[in-house]
Amino acid sequence: MGLMGDYGALTLRFWADIQDYSESTKDLATHGFLVAFHDNSTFGSTLSSGYLMSPGTYYKVDLRLRKEIRKPPPGGNCNASLTDTNYGAYTEGSCIMECKDKWLFERCGCVNVVPPINRDNYTSCTLSQWANCGLAAYLDWYQRYTETNTANPICTCSMPCEETNYEAKVSSSDISDPYAEKLFENANVRNWMSGISDPYLNISYDSPEDIRKNMMVVEVLFSSAQVSEIREVVTYTANNLLGDIGGVLGLFLGASLFTILEFFQFIIISIAKHCCNWVPGSGKKKYESAEMS
Repeated sequence: MGLMGDYGALTLRFWADIQDYSESTKDLATHGFLVAFHDNSTFGSTLSSGYLMSPGTYYKVDLRLRKEIRKPPPGGNCNASLTDTNYGAYTEGSCIMECKDKWLFERCGCVNVVPPINRDNYTSCTLSQWANCGLAAYLDWYQRYTETNTANPICTCSMPCEETNYEAKVSSSDISDPYAEKLFENANVRNWMSGISDPYLNISYDSPEDIRKNMMVVEVLFSSAQVSEIREVVTYTANNLLGDIGGVLGLFLGASLFTILEFFQFIIISIAKHCCNWVPGSGKKKYESAEMS
């Protein structure tokens, strides 16, 4: 994607394989894909973001790059020490995925999918492990993760100091009959459809109608080369606080910071005079008389 606009568009085709859905999922309200757009330094996560896209639809996605730069303490609340995870560069999404993997591994000794960078040597759950432990542990984790009114959240994820995101504007239209028929005329497409068919399971893809029911097309492009950058800036410092305190005191009491210092000096001298019989300058006079003698 070295060009902007339609000339640099990347066209992706997805096949939903609707006929191969299991009995427990074929009656769901939605069929299709959850698509997330992310920087190439991360592997992305659909738990915290993503667009639900359905087969039989042609999507056009206009992306725009956005960078967020946050300040660490004391001015901000990001954690500069968080850089890499099992899912690439540190993001909130990768932190959540690591939290899920840790929860599953501690309870079942396996994870549902091994992360791309497997630094913790996780292993995938077998069907037996997933049925006996993994699924219940995941549902328990997800329920706890989605609880927002708890004092101790299951996943504590700090904000990264630098983050790259993509703002997406998505438009869509049904795949037209001529488009499906033109694809079906391609011998490579027909051969591929025949290869994923399975007569034994009564799965057969052999018509343009099957393309309209199962294929999803996503056209991704950048309409602008401009980058949106958001920076955290400390707008109220300790100097601003002292200046405001001095201004308020000067307005209501007719006093300044130096007046306050003189007031404390007066209190200290008064206490010394009445409690210790101290006379201002007496120490200096004794020192001078000692030198003369």
